Amino acid sequence: MVDVIILAGGYATRLRPLTFTKPKPLLPILNKAVIDWILESVTKVKPSDVFLSVRYMSELIEKHVNHRWASLRDIVNIIKEDKPLGDGGPVSYIASMRELDDIVVVFNGDIFTKIDLEDAINEHVSKGALATICLTQVNDVSQYGVVTLGRDNLVTGFVEKPEPGKAPSNLINAGVYIFSKDALKYFPKPGTFGKLAIDILPKMIKDHKVYGYILKGYWYDIGTITSYLDANFRALDEYCRDCPAPNNEALIKPPAFIGENVTIEPGAEVGPYVVVLNNSRIGAHSRVKYSVIMDNTTIENGAYVDLTVLGSDVFVGKWARIEKGVVVGDGSYIGDHVLINRDSIIGPFREVNQSIYEIGKILL
Repeated sequence: MVDVIILAGGYATRLRPLTFTKPKPLLPILNKAVIDWILESVTKVKPSDVFLSVRYMSELIEKHVNHRWASLRDIVNIIKEDKPLGDGGPVSYIASMRELDDIVVVFNGDIFTKIDLEDAINEHVSKGALATICLTQVNDVSQYGVVTLGRDNLVTGFVEKPEPGKAPSNLINAGVYIFSKDALKYFPKPGTFGKLAIDILPKMIKDHKVYGYILKGYWYDIGTITSYLDANFRALDEYCRDCPAPNNEALIKPPAFIGENVTIEPGAEVGPYVVVLNNSRIGAHSRVKYSVIMDNTTIENGAYVDLTVLGSDVFVGKWARIEKGVVVGDGSYIGDHVLINRDSIIGPFREVNQSIYEIGKILL
């Protein structure tokens, strides 16, 4: 049998201003929160228990999971950290409270991936591994743990965030791990901080008991605004090439996802690569492309929005222009005819009635 631990307690500072009001696991990819995509994936292996280790905005995650996953209430458990425990500490903390199964899957709560978890578990068991690290290939490895493999995918080396040009491979730690129960002895004492990449995995690798499993599907670490947009764009490619669009005089360029009770007025042009979530309105003759528009947001007539994330309950005035790389936090107001220049960060709950010409301006 299998238990699953989802690590969902981080602050997600690189995703601000969005994460001032939403924890990262609740950020939407299309119309589902990141945590929902993960739970859909892990529940396919029919785990005995799923533990969500939470801390930052834990009450919002708990409320969401209890509502969205009410049918699995008997197996989904919310574990609140009273202090930061890293990505290793929660495992021993949970193990001190509950008897874990022989196989324990640990899943970072900010990963959007297509993974055959059953196949990964079967490979882990067939090799008699103490631990299996799921791996993926990326072009820029500088922000990740890089892994080298030997015969039969035995992990021979692990370098955390190597300097440019010094990475031993382009295989990185994908933030999904499979541990046998005996691996728990490598984890820190219950209630203490521990990092998998620094305190735990190197010791296991030294004992020649860790294997790699290379993912075959897509993988995104929802750690920055750029990667968050990229994950949504990939989801559009995967799941929304033929999503329904309003049948009116607006022009919808696929791929685009249009949520429930969305109004797109005649003359508007939406897409390609746009997500518009529930109860939002796109005004007449406006232009929106390569962007995520969260729920209850209004874009007024003639506005222009490109490569932008607009949070929930945002208002963009008539003929406003939002340039590439801008992020507007929940509840913010952008006035009529206002320009927000590239890479600016607004909000949450800010009112902007004058144009921002400076590139990369931050208004929190």
